[in-house]
Amino acid sequence: MKSKIISCLNFIWAGLVAFSFPICFGWIFLDITGHSKGYSYDLGSEKDISIMIGCIELVIWLALALPSNIYVFRKMRDKGKACLLIPVIYIVLAVICIMLTHGGWTAYAKEVFNIG
Repeated sequence: MKSKIISCLNFIWAGLVAFSFPICFGWIFLDITGHSKGYSYDLGSEKDISIMIGCIELVIWLALALPSNIYVFRKMRDKGKACLLIPVIYIVLAVICIMLTHGGWTAYAKEVFNIG
């Protein structure tokens, strides 16, 4: 029973990580590239701090995301073809996040990568 609870919690956590990935990726990407206040704003001397904060955010996100994902993949590895559904579910959750929080691909690309 304890194993099932741990597995369930890890699956829920991995789902939350997959859902929040586009937001975290955009936030970390903008900090590391020095555009944390937007592309039209010049950070000047604050750029070094922004890059350092972005690197710290990346390490924190990886520390929160990797253990549960490794656990989920190891648990599902023995299930055969069901293991192939995990990346599909992760991609679907990320796409749902982009659609709900940013209003679609074009808005996400404009906000994060300054495209369009």
